[in-house]
Amino acid sequence: EKARATAMCGLIAVRDLGASNDLRQLAYQALSSLARRGPDAEGLRMVEQAPATLLGHRRLAILDTSRASEQPMCCPVSGTTLVFNGAIYNFVELREELRALGCVFVTDGDTEVLLQGWRIWREGVFSRCNGMWAAVLWDSPSGDLVYCRDRLGVKPLYLHHDGRQTTLASEISAIAIMRGGYPAPNPGKIFDFLITGFSEQGPDTFFDGIQAVPPGMVCRMSKTGRFSMTPYHQWPEPGSMAPLSATELRTLLADAISLRLRADVPVASLLSGGLDSSIITRIALNASQQHRQSLTGAFTYGYSDAEQSRFDETASAAALMNSSGHADLHHILRFSPIPTADELMSLVTVQGEPFSTPSALASFRTYRAIREQGYKVVLSGEGADELFGGYPARYQSLAARDAFKSGRFVHLANLLRHRAFPPTLLLNRLVWDLPLPLLRVLLRRHRPSIGLMSDELWTSQQHRLEALQEEMRSNLESRLRQDQLNNLLPMSLRIADRNSMNAGVELRSPFMDHRLVERALSTPALNRVGERRSKSLLRDAFKGLLPDSVTGTPKNTGFGHAEQFLVSRLPWRELLNDLPPELTAFIEVKKLRSALATDNQHSTLWLALSVALWHRRFYA
Repeated sequence: EKARATAMCGLIAVRDLGASNDLRQLAYQALSSLARRGPDAEGLRMVEQAPATLLGHRRLAILDTSRASEQPMCCPVSGTTLVFNGAIYNFVELREELRALGCVFVTDGDTEVLLQGWRIWREGVFSRCNGMWAAVLWDSPSGDLVYCRDRLGVKPLYLHHDGRQTTLASEISAIAIMRGGYPAPNPGKIFDFLITGFSEQGPDTFFDGIQAVPPGMVCRMSKTGRFSMTPYHQWPEPGSMAPLSATELRTLLADAISLRLRADVPVASLLSGGLDSSIITRIALNASQQHRQSLTGAFTYGYSDAEQSRFDETASAAALMNSSGHADLHHILRFSPIPTADELMSLVTVQGEPFSTPSALASFRTYRAIREQGYKVVLSGEGADELFGGYPARYQSLAARDAFKSGRFVHLANLLRHRAFPPTLLLNRLVWDLPLPLLRVLLRRHRPSIGLMSDELWTSQQHRLEALQEEMRSNLESRLRQDQLNNLLPMSLRIADRNSMNAGVELRSPFMDHRLVERALSTPALNRVGERRSKSLLRDAFKGLLPDSVTGTPKNTGFGHAEQFLVSRLPWRELLNDLPPELTAFIEVKKLRSALATDNQHSTLWLALSVALWHRRFYA
């Protein structure tokens, strides 16, 4: 059934073993909550066989923008129905393979390729795909509901199952509509977030009973309600493949960028002025000669206040565009770093769960401005910092701790001499090796996000601290891998997806190409990070192809860098009034207000404020 009105995409799938009468009406309401993800079209289809199963889709039209590519899409041969959010970048090559096997295509996009690929290759289609996706299929031959995310989980997909009804959706808001409200907060998730600052570790969300579908898996729900999952991809262990060379890195990244330029709508880049975005923008400009390969804009975020000039990278971004001969394509966007209360709460609403840094405000604003300029696709450098060790204070201090613990004191002296991190950070790393009782005391006393926990939360979740301690003790090699697959990168991807899709913009990240990630994960961490500077391998790979001012300058700022130092100047006073009384089960609100009113602020103070604002928004 086509939508009643036409409004990257957003999807919903509902299987109801009890066959509720109001299933279709609720599904339309749930789809409406995803409208900003897909403003171009809406579709809803109920399959003909029992149990009652609905597939719904909101479309952001990027490849084959005709109505023929609207979803849900049904295979004329098998009857299987697909809803799909994301992009299969190598769809042209896969389509040629499928044509050679007898498939006939009526569209010029990637959705039909995925649908026909499922018919021919079944689960094997996903390992052939280079892209980002969340996909749900009603498999006609078996009646199974099949659902899958890309290897890194770039595209979101959430699951709620109460024994009678199963809902899959791109965002938790759609699940809340189907179940009649948001579930209770998940205390364990809040505890972990306030300890580590990570929000995406494991499948659990901040809402009890709602889980993220694990990436790299093909999952099934049978007609009788039985669940199963099978991995279609496994990441290599360090040393299991040849280390990535500078030449191979250049070649792989250039191909990843070329694939991600494929679109039937205008494509821009997010140019911060730093290494990662400069590489992407320069390569994309050089590649923009062929059909579906055209970069026609580059956008840079800057500040309107002179006070924040030290964080402003617009000058270096402009210099790159000038040297490339494309100054006319460059757009500089300037904002005040301090949001209004309404803008901050809009960001909280869009994110849907607590997030680790107020610098997310920068991309929230930027994607809206880019869409207003007519762009639907943006290339970004997401993932480069996690893949190649782009946080010098974080990774060089871990390397120093490893050297200290293993007695490699010459290496330790070299790391300290380069001053990539304050020596006190080395002590902070070593604290996690203390006995657990002493660690508890120090964390509670000296880390504000932990000190602001309620006694109830701190006491009830103590059993979780030992596992977190073990993770924080891991060496540089393990930490870089964890950051890529479990911690930092999944958190960055979630923030980026919500902010970009809120504006109806599809964000494509060449550094997330699985071929590049595989080779990087096989390359020793110190080769990637370097001893003296961050992202040593990446800098060496593009030395000579980019100005020395880009490849040789240490990382000292970042996208939305000013915002993370201005927590006390956020409009928190009015927002911390009239909070739900249940919040006191998690946060000491009076202590939070007092801490925000002081000048001496720790970076983790935002974590407690983020939890409070999230709770205010979803439980008031």
